[in-house]
This record gives sequence, structure tokens and C-alpha cells, in this order.
Amino acid sequence: MDNGFQFLDIILLAAVAGFIFLRLRSVLGRRMGHEQTPPEEKARRRVEGHKADLDDGPAEDNVVLLGDKAKKVQPSPFAGTALMRTLNLIHSIDKSFDPATFNEGAQAAYEAIVVAFAKGDRETLKMLLADDVYDNFDRAIRDRESRNEVMSTDIVAIHTAEIIDATLVQKDAEITIKFDAEMISMTKDEDGLVVSGDPQPHRVRELWTFARNLKSRNPNWLLITTRSAN
Repeated sequence: MDNGFQFLDIILLAAVAGFIFLRLRSVLGRRMGHEQTPPEEKARRRVEGHKADLDDGPAEDNVVLLGDKAKKVQPSPFAGTALMRTLNLIHSIDKSFDPATFNEGAQAAYEAIVVAFAKGDRETLKMLLADDVYDNFDRAIRDRESRNEVMSTDIVAIHTAEIIDATLVQKDAEITIKFDAEMISMTKDEDGLVVSGDPQPHRVRELWTFARNLKSRNPNWLLITTRSAN
């Protein structure tokens, strides 16, 4: 009988030990050397700024981390100039202003305006031109339409677009860009004959001035003058 009770005691102790082991395992889990990092820990490391990646070697000067990409910060070509001081003043009033971004936007506006004028797209021109400039463009389009002429313009390339001047009077800012572009422009009469221009690319160098009241809710810079560049 005693041996029987001892045997039952051993079975009960083994069952209790097994139960405790399973409970500990379910609460603490197991981490072995070959196991992968849990997804939530990987996510936490990414949010913390790729610290593990940065510790692999010395940091490179003038590098800005944007997500998983590194980008060198290029020095401004206007640094230390009166032009740069004016651009900085514009930025101090309008924090969203950035010369490089403005330059890109001006190039897009240049293409849009040139093509819209050729097509007679008044809606696009109205959004991008100051009122007096729009009136001049509209007059030229009406003259062309009265002669039943059709104009086409294709921009082959914009070789350079450079900010060369900027002024700020109170909250009214003006920025002038020098464009050096290559385009094909022709005007044909109602019979399809070329009356101006030709199918060969030609170089166009112009100064375009854009203006904006920096406190205006309208974010668009409007074209206020165009003239040929030397």
C-alpha cells in the first residue's frame, strides 16, 4: 500500500511541475539564438531612427536622413549675397518658401504658360498670370483667332532656370528668374501654311518676374512681367 501511495505522489508532483513549466513558458516565451527579431521590435527600431545602422560607422557630413534615404545638403549659390538676404526675409514671412522648390515651380509654370498661350488655354493662363499680363496674352490670342491662325509650341528643354533677383516691399515679394530654353514654335494659317516660326528648335532666353503677397491665402506666384534676356 505504501508503495502505491508513493507512486501516486510521484505522478502528482510530475503533473504539477509540468503545469508550472508550461505556465512559465507561456508567460515568458523562449528566445533562442536562431530566432528572428519580433516584428514589433523591428518597427520600434525603425521609429527610433535607425540607430543600429548609424552605429555601423562614422556619420557623413551634410547628410540628412529622410526615411531610409540619405541626401547631401548642397550649399546655396546665393550664400552671403544681397539676393540671399532677401530670400531669407521672404522665408521669414512665409515659412513654406524655399528657393529650390520655388525654382522648380517656376519652371513648371514657364512650361504651362508657354503651352497654354499657344493653345489659347485662357483658363490656365488666368490662374498663373497677373491681370494686366493676362489681358495682353488674351489680346494676342484673340488677334490670332481672328485670323484663323493656329499656334503650336513644344519645349525641347529648359537648359537653365536661375533666380537672379528678388525684392520685398512690406509683404509684397517679387522674384525674377532667367530662363534659357530650347523650343519649337510655329503659327499656321487656315490653309496650314506656316506664317511664323519654323519646325527647327530655337533658343529662347527670357527674364520672367513672379510676384505674390506673402500673407495672401492664395499660394500661387503670378507672372507680372516677361522680357528678353541679353
